[in-house]
Amino acid sequence: MKFRNPWIDPRVAEVRSKAAQAYLARNGWKPLEADRSSLLPFAGPMAGKEPTIVRVPLREQARDYVQRVIELVTDLALAEGRYAVDVLDDLLQQQLDTPATAGNGRRVRSKAH
Repeated sequence: MKFRNPWIDPRVAEVRSKAAQAYLARNGWKPLEADRSSLLPFAGPMAGKEPTIVRVPLREQARDYVQRVIELVTDLALAEGRYAVDVLDDLLQQQLDTPATAGNGRRVRSKAH
């Protein structure tokens, strides 16, 4: 996938929702009650008075899924004080570490990139 904005890493389209959720949980983010059926909010570790909220897109087939992932990576980079490419690298690595499941509940082996 090619983006009009050359700053967008095309690998962002490879990020899976379950891997993003696992990354957040592993790094101290807490899931909140879903405010919309297509986004799952997470509250960040408390650094100040107000927690940072990021939203993980849930519907990978949705037309705006990749845009929502771009927003997630951006929000995480700002909240964690990191470069977006480093956050993206970690999300993609999380996918390799998180076993996927098929529709029947069986684990599916991730394909190496």
